[in-house]
Amino acid sequence: MTHSPGARTAVVVGAGLAGLATAVAAADRGIAVTVLEKGDLAGGAASFSGGQVWVAANHLEAAQGIQDDLGAAEQYVRAVGASHPELIDDAALARWLTEAPRAARWFEDAGAVTWEIIPDYPDYHQDAPGSRPTGRYLTATYDARRLGPWRDRLRVSPHFPVGTTYADILGAGLRASAFGASSASSPPPQDRLTFGTGVVAGFLVAALERGVEILLGHTAVELCLDDGRVVGVVAATADGARRILDGDVVLATSGYDWDDDLAHDFLGLKPADRGSVAPRTLTGDGIRLARQAGGAVVEIPANRVPVQVGYPVDGYPGFQVAREHSLPHTFVVDRTGKRFCDDAVYWEIAKSTLEPGSEHLPCFMIWDSRHHQRYGLGPTPPGGTYPPEVVSSAPSLRELGTALGIDGDALEATAARFSADVASGSDPEFGRGTNTTWQRFQGDPSMAHPNLGPVDEPPFFGMRLTMVSTGIGLTGIAVDPGGQVLTSTGQPVEGLHAAGAAAAFTSSGTAYNSGFSLSRAITLGLLVAERL
Repeated sequence: MTHSPGARTAVVVGAGLAGLATAVAAADRGIAVTVLEKGDLAGGAASFSGGQVWVAANHLEAAQGIQDDLGAAEQYVRAVGASHPELIDDAALARWLTEAPRAARWFEDAGAVTWEIIPDYPDYHQDAPGSRPTGRYLTATYDARRLGPWRDRLRVSPHFPVGTTYADILGAGLRASAFGASSASSPPPQDRLTFGTGVVAGFLVAALERGVEILLGHTAVELCLDDGRVVGVVAATADGARRILDGDVVLATSGYDWDDDLAHDFLGLKPADRGSVAPRTLTGDGIRLARQAGGAVVEIPANRVPVQVGYPVDGYPGFQVAREHSLPHTFVVDRTGKRFCDDAVYWEIAKSTLEPGSEHLPCFMIWDSRHHQRYGLGPTPPGGTYPPEVVSSAPSLRELGTALGIDGDALEATAARFSADVASGSDPEFGRGTNTTWQRFQGDPSMAHPNLGPVDEPPFFGMRLTMVSTGIGLTGIAVDPGGQVLTSTGQPVEGLHAAGAAAAFTSSGTAYNSGFSLSRAITLGLLVAERL
């Protein structure tokens, strides 16, 4: 693209939600924007997500008479992040909570999105002060026909049934048979885009309508500096061509999921123990680029990062989240054959396994024939044949333990104790099934208890779980509350900004709730654009 002399220019690295939001808002202010996208499709990790955007005291709540306020939201975030309160930047928290409602309204008024509240979907931690039972989760649907030629250039989530809505699936619980996924390689045949794909689609069209140049297959490899100020970026293509683009630079490259070195540094995980459900383009490029200009990195403790548990599957990106561990007739153990946490809730597993010095990796999901017949596993339908390279089976728990390389006698004893406890409707050992959000939305609503059931009916099944990232690493580039990249001494790196999950989550510290990440994406996108 040729810019007119004297035009203000900006280069956004990454065509996910944060990058596209920045581009839309910057172009609306008369800035000539070029977006560099490493992959051959736009959408980033946000397109693979559930499309949940957590905005407290948003305009839809007000219109529908749902009571909420920013004071309660702050109370909630601080309560959930109470393990490490020092990691919450007070100014960043206040700026995010205050500006998120404005950002949601601004992008809707700009035509990038038409929000709707996810019906009756509560905050994760309903026992935390300031939580709300509904209203804070926004999402959107989009008509794929409006994408025109870009319909085939937008990532479609392989993890959610794009084309259906939250209202369609929540009543069914998250059974494998009810939570099928679309193909990651092509758009669904119907025109309705939903979940993360539906949210991102509108931002993509809004950027294109404003004349934003989006260059697919362009990797930002080096920042251009002039007397310490970032003045542009060098981009490379697969054929080796290099191109210099001038302007302030916004890093919106999401996480570091697929980089072995960074994943080991920040999570302590070896390649054999980890994977990701995010696009394979997430290799920490933003962190490396920021460091070139003196930008600092803020680290969040590994066992507070929202790493989920999953398993390998055929197809891109190679892993799937294991929602099935939240359903009845299953539990999770380590090599000793013993349970170690509330294994219905993924972050409790992550907190225990990623704790420094933890001996709970590897860990294994164990289930019985009732689970097999009712729920299936990812692409395997209820009662279907599991892939033998992923799932082991045996007529007894002792034999299953031998097959998995865990203590079979201890596994038998664990199952006996667990089954006796849950038959009476509780798990006194670890409190499985006490999280009310997980009861309602991550279980089987047709059962006496959505998350509990004995594991005592042969044959038995088990698989080694993989710790899977989602593009939300919490650790990231140090920024001020408005997205300006900072050095280790807190000085601004002129001309360099970061938005979305590439920026450290200093506004919430170790607090995590689904929707925080996409909320920050649109909020920092707007704030960065307003200071370019």
